[in-house]
Amino acid sequence: MSNTRIRRALISVFDKTGIAEFAKTLQNEFGIEIISTGGTASLLKESGVTVTSVDEVTGFPEMMNGRVKTLHPKIHAGLLADRDNSEHMRQMAEQGIEPIDMVVVNLYPFEKTVADPDCAFEQAIEMIDIGGPSMLRAAAKNHKHVLVVGEPERFEPVLAAMRSGNAAELSAVRAAGALRVFSNTSDYDGKIASWLSVNLCGDATDACAFDLPEPIPLRYGENPHQTAELRGADGLPANEATLVCTNTEADSNLSYNNYADGHAALELCKELTRGLCQGDGTNGSQTPGGNHACVFIKHTNACGAGIAIDPLDAYRSAYLGDPNAAMGGILACSFPVDAAFAEAVMDTYGRWGKEAGAGGFFVEVWIAPSFSDDTTAVIRSKKKWGERVRLLGVGDMSMPPTANTLEQRNITGGMLVQGRDLVGLNEADWKVVTKRAPTDAEMADLRLALLIGKHTKSNAITICKDHTLIGNGAGQMSRVMSCRIAHWLAKENGHANKLAGSVASSDAFFPFPDGPMILMEAGVTAIIQPGGSKRDEDTIAACDERSVAMILTGTRHFKH
Repeated sequence: MSNTRIRRALISVFDKTGIAEFAKTLQNEFGIEIISTGGTASLLKESGVTVTSVDEVTGFPEMMNGRVKTLHPKIHAGLLADRDNSEHMRQMAEQGIEPIDMVVVNLYPFEKTVADPDCAFEQAIEMIDIGGPSMLRAAAKNHKHVLVVGEPERFEPVLAAMRSGNAAELSAVRAAGALRVFSNTSDYDGKIASWLSVNLCGDATDACAFDLPEPIPLRYGENPHQTAELRGADGLPANEATLVCTNTEADSNLSYNNYADGHAALELCKELTRGLCQGDGTNGSQTPGGNHACVFIKHTNACGAGIAIDPLDAYRSAYLGDPNAAMGGILACSFPVDAAFAEAVMDTYGRWGKEAGAGGFFVEVWIAPSFSDDTTAVIRSKKKWGERVRLLGVGDMSMPPTANTLEQRNITGGMLVQGRDLVGLNEADWKVVTKRAPTDAEMADLRLALLIGKHTKSNAITICKDHTLIGNGAGQMSRVMSCRIAHWLAKENGHANKLAGSVASSDAFFPFPDGPMILMEAGVTAIIQPGGSKRDEDTIAACDERSVAMILTGTRHFKH
């Protein structure tokens, strides 16, 4: 880290707590030139600090009621110049620009301003700081040469490091300041985005019925000894259904796990809705299974999924996929829930569960595009359900996915960020590689199996028959074991008679024919997988020997 001597500091703060004393120390103890703006400059001058105004540096007056004052090359070149880059320094000298070595800036209090119920829209807009975040980010980017200070509580640690003369200590202060800047400006922008999503969209769309001015505390994290909260993120999807956008019971009644499992249920249900439920199942529709989908999720994996023309048939198929796992799980339906359907769901154990050997039935969270007032009243009146089940109305699940949002996962000391996996039924890329092609019925089930497998933890093997999930092998260390588990679950849950003529998907290629052999011996007659193994030809040959159809998609869908 550079030990650039601090000669010039730019100070521009809204919160002026302690700023006069800090500036005096910089000037009197360290001989630092102070550049400042507007009200900050006036306060410092009144306090006996010699100040150079920004317009003296830029040669351009502040304008537009202070909206434009620091947004100038003589400020930002002074902040961004790499002192170790001779070309940067040559260009600075050529333009008569001097380096700025310290930035002391805090931002307009947007969050505090909009918290006032009498705050006008125009007043809130004026509290969106532009120059402040720009200077902070420029200084933080160039923190090797520019020391950035964003909050009054940082004054003393910064002065202590400067007084110490210890290069390592000063480097640590530079790095810490830069990190705080990017964290704080991200949070600042997020709060503005959340407020604007309500105040610009109003009631025009369900996606705008969203307000997370503060993180929402949840009951606990993955385990009771862990704390958790729900935070809004940047890049709010414009129309896509999300758990964060819903204003139905999105509060501390839900736990961290409820949201994690609910997200998995919603994402799979949306995928099935967009990919398989747009037709009416007639006249050569891509999806003869029907246009209603239901899924059950347990620990973020599908334990049941069904598609049918009749909503109740879709639900029954999903429930009977694994009646024991469905107990206490997350239910998602692709259609608005009416009172009659709600009555049937709440009577699941009596209708189907007891005969299937289940011990009982209840869902933790129920997700659907909407619940009518009559439906909610019916659910709340049920003695064993009442207020216990969380109802989340998320809007239209058929809306296209938002491509410019990111998936994030924390790791110790950092964060992993990636784009969303938005590849679904990319059938133009699929290739039948066996002598026999799938039948129409097999093809319909292969589509369903592929989409369920995409939303199942790797290694994932998914078996389907008659538009229904009958066995899902998830999260195993070997693909062979996932094959065995999918087969075992199908038999365990009463689907042994459906295995003959069933289909299977794999989220990644089979390295050897051993996994497909297990599936074929179980009765699977069509398989879909990405392909790409050095032993693909061996696997294809094994399928041809048994007249099993196989499709290679060319697309892997790992989900860790």
